[in-house]
Amino acid sequence: MKWWLFSKQKEYNDNSFSYLAVFILYIVVVVICIGIRAVTWPGSKHVDIDFLIDAVLMPTIILTTVVQFFCMIANGLRHYTETRLLIAARQEYNVVSYARGYITLAGWSVLTPTADLALNMLKLEGEFPLAPKMSLKIDLAESFDLTRNGQAFFRLIAPLVDKLKSPQYKGFEAAVWINGGDESCCDELQRVFESFAITGIKMTYLPECPDYTQLTEWITQAKNDVFNRLLICIDLHPEEEESKRMENATAFFFTNSYVKTEGEKPVYLYQPMTGVTDVENNLPVYLRTEPVSKPKILWYTGLSRTEKYPLLEVLDEKKMVPERLELETSFGERSAGYRWLALAMASDAVRYAQGDQLVVASEHNKCAITALSSRLTHQPDYPQGKIYPLPWSAGGIAGLMLFFSLAIGFSCFGDEKMVTGGFIVFLFFICLAPFLVIGAFFTWFFGEKAHEHVWGE
Repeated sequence: MKWWLFSKQKEYNDNSFSYLAVFILYIVVVVICIGIRAVTWPGSKHVDIDFLIDAVLMPTIILTTVVQFFCMIANGLRHYTETRLLIAARQEYNVVSYARGYITLAGWSVLTPTADLALNMLKLEGEFPLAPKMSLKIDLAESFDLTRNGQAFFRLIAPLVDKLKSPQYKGFEAAVWINGGDESCCDELQRVFESFAITGIKMTYLPECPDYTQLTEWITQAKNDVFNRLLICIDLHPEEEESKRMENATAFFFTNSYVKTEGEKPVYLYQPMTGVTDVENNLPVYLRTEPVSKPKILWYTGLSRTEKYPLLEVLDEKKMVPERLELETSFGERSAGYRWLALAMASDAVRYAQGDQLVVASEHNKCAITALSSRLTHQPDYPQGKIYPLPWSAGGIAGLMLFFSLAIGFSCFGDEKMVTGGFIVFLFFICLAPFLVIGAFFTWFFGEKAHEHVWGE
């Protein structure tokens, strides 16, 4: 799905057609015809119904035929404008509906050198963590039974055990990424699961730290089937190595069949926009779709200068997201795991009633953005076409008026033997058909031009 919208289309200007001018035209024509017929009316003949037919009815019908012919063109121009508006509205509906695709975050856990890191970042408790003042390594005790990764597995899974053992989420799958790890890590994770009496888990080892395209894939899968997935990302240093980045580990339990427990609220993670190379032009599209209406905090990581400052400029212009938190400022140099750490802390912010959240992460100058909320966003109604006169309807009226004028003319001035039922039927079709065909052609032509022009821009 491409995140793009048509440029704003011009609304139809109904004032372009002056009904007052047409009304005045009718008055002028009728007055002139009455004057002409009064001058040419035989002096010895009383004024009767024929006078009204000649001076009022016939001119009115003929003028209506001409007016409706030009209305075909006017209606065609309106059809062109309204079709463009409808195409743009339906494209926006498609993008907005796509942006409202979501998956539920039923539970998550975080492992960092500082406990309750999100509370510190949000300045709700403790001090705002700054890189020089905080440890970069997670304190993991030496153990003969578990490696450092194994200990991280244990501490991440322990808070989620009740969720993972719940019969509502039976049969979940696990996906694992470990910095510097390999597939053998899954065996260690399996042993940790067994220590919690969790068995029969299908595991997938991820050779690279997943980005938010993984979420897009899972949201798509969650629309079609029961979906329960545990994602674990462990970003630790080798024991003998020092680093300028902060160690972190996260676990997320995603589902599309969330079962609410007492005192708990779900976190809805909305469809991410991924692969963004032009933040200045693409971010306004994402914000316009409003997966969340008034995000309060922006968490971002990995942004280059050419991404960061356009991002902040767009948010400033729209006066959105007053609080912005950059992970590198507090935690040191960028780490692959930061994108998931940012997501975990944004989820904590939702849990702590800090409003809707935005998360932006970038790698290799490809930016991704997603939104989190404790409430579902309303789905828009599908745009329906407006009801307005089309060219073919004006053509039909013009044909009928022509038929009436000729029928009255033949009845009043023609040979009575000629005016038969078959002749009237023939006259009806010979008058109506050409105007209907012309009107139908105008309807098709202006509609096609609208599609051609709006898609070609």
